[in-house]
Amino acid sequence: MAKVRDAFLPEIIHNALRGIADEAGLFSARSAYSPFVNTSPQIAAGLFDAKARPIAQTDSALIHVSAVQRMLPEVLSDIPPETLAPGDALIINDHFRGGIHPTDVAVFTPIFYKGKLAFFHGAMMIVSDLGGMSNGGLPANATEIFHEGLVIPPVKLYKEGVPNAEIHRMIASNSRTPARVLGDIRALVVGGNMAAPRLVELCDKYGYDQVVEIIDELLDYTERLTRQGIERIPDGVYTGSYIIEDDGIEAGKHFKVQVTVIVNGSNIKLDFTGTDAQARGPINSSYSQSLSGVVVALRFFLDPDIPLNEGFYRPIEVVFPHGTLVNPKYPAAANARFAVVQSIMDSINEALSAARPDKQMAPSGCPHVFTVTGIDPQTNQFWSMLDVHMGVLGARAGKDGIDGLPPLLNATPGYLRNAEHYEWEYPVLYDYFAFRPDTAGAGKWRGSAGMVKHVTFNSDADLTVRAVDRCHLPPRGVAGGQPGGAGGWVLNEGRPDERRLPMKQTNLRIRKGDTLTMYVSGGGGYGDPFSRDPELVGRDVRKGVVSVEGAARDYGVAVDASGRVDLAATRKLREARKQA
Repeated sequence: MAKVRDAFLPEIIHNALRGIADEAGLFSARSAYSPFVNTSPQIAAGLFDAKARPIAQTDSALIHVSAVQRMLPEVLSDIPPETLAPGDALIINDHFRGGIHPTDVAVFTPIFYKGKLAFFHGAMMIVSDLGGMSNGGLPANATEIFHEGLVIPPVKLYKEGVPNAEIHRMIASNSRTPARVLGDIRALVVGGNMAAPRLVELCDKYGYDQVVEIIDELLDYTERLTRQGIERIPDGVYTGSYIIEDDGIEAGKHFKVQVTVIVNGSNIKLDFTGTDAQARGPINSSYSQSLSGVVVALRFFLDPDIPLNEGFYRPIEVVFPHGTLVNPKYPAAANARFAVVQSIMDSINEALSAARPDKQMAPSGCPHVFTVTGIDPQTNQFWSMLDVHMGVLGARAGKDGIDGLPPLLNATPGYLRNAEHYEWEYPVLYDYFAFRPDTAGAGKWRGSAGMVKHVTFNSDADLTVRAVDRCHLPPRGVAGGQPGGAGGWVLNEGRPDERRLPMKQTNLRIRKGDTLTMYVSGGGGYGDPFSRDPELVGRDVRKGVVSVEGAARDYGVAVDASGRVDLAATRKLREARKQA
């Protein structure tokens, strides 16, 4: 008689795989040398079967969701599976071979079970510095991949547990911070070394053949869930687009991302024909990075709890025309690709909101990034710092944006870095970090409030600022909502030498005592602001997100500084608006 399998075993295996991916991501993050990484909850990490199919991954850093899986086949095309051995680790960062941009590095670890190649672990994170025109490989004025740092093809970083000394020396020689960058890259290997014994234990407990059989079932199950989600979208052809304001090179030139979404039963096709040709500046998005944007946007309309594995991709067809913003030709620069990726998401959102208005969301703010580097006078060595605010959410149908929370494509709340950690590591002082009143896009449901961060530099240095997008053209509102407040940069604000900086500027020389103020755009609003519940406006005044003046001007709500609403005066304000 055939043995009856435990009906709960597939769910046990599924959660075990997810747990291993999460634990590996945490190990890598905590092992990294760069504060930007080691203060985060985890990094993007995924598990793959022997066929290089993605089977489980972390929920963090969804911007990497498709890059890691598209890199692995590229690695195996150069380094065949039969040449691999336990203890090997394979490195790659080329954004024309599945990557994102040179400073986002991926490492893959082959995992063996009883002498047979059984799995792969892959992890990706931004490392401290791999050269390029400016610190961190993030120059706002890059026009080709070579400006962004050392490009690493698929190569063995470790051979049977032994470091490939030549590769390590090459990487160190191309970095402003050699010890730190090698520490970051080794942290990627740590995650794989942790995942390997966990997967072996899983196979020992349940049997390798049974685990493989269940993985096949899980991929099929994910495909069914994905198809069911697509079937809930009415069949049809839907279009959407979004305008990008600047590429850092051609001032005043706007760029368009456009999508046509075709829903047919349980299949969906997303065609980006009509998107503008690739930019000279670094806003271009590699194929894998664009695919990540598609995947995350679709999950909002399907079900965000659908597992992210190979089964999710089966019903989805994507067309990214070569030579465009969403799939640039070599050697295009791509370090500011968030501008395009978020525009991909907002284009899909606009398109599918016609079919599912209950899922509509206003555009969000884009990341604001600055890097700064200088020479430590005591050691005569470079110090190199990266700080980012990942943007804020737009309003949603029936809900406000969540203040301080970035779009989930970009990050998790853990991406709000610990200021004290930075002050301990670098010659900087964070003076304040706060919400910006009256920058949340007004609406029946308001967007997230914009942010302001003020930092003082205690050393001469070179500064690069890169507001990715949505400052001159702030995140727009939808369904009658208003746009969020604009973002920007100010050097030495409030002083005689105050200077408003362009959205993107590379290697600006600053002096000890200079300050930088980062203004992050607010999220767009949803619906008519004058239909917002006055008590919600009063709450926002108490929170400091809306001013007393903004409440009257933007919402027609009369409220005092304590947040107490005068309903009679509010009715008069709103009636006056109707008659205007």
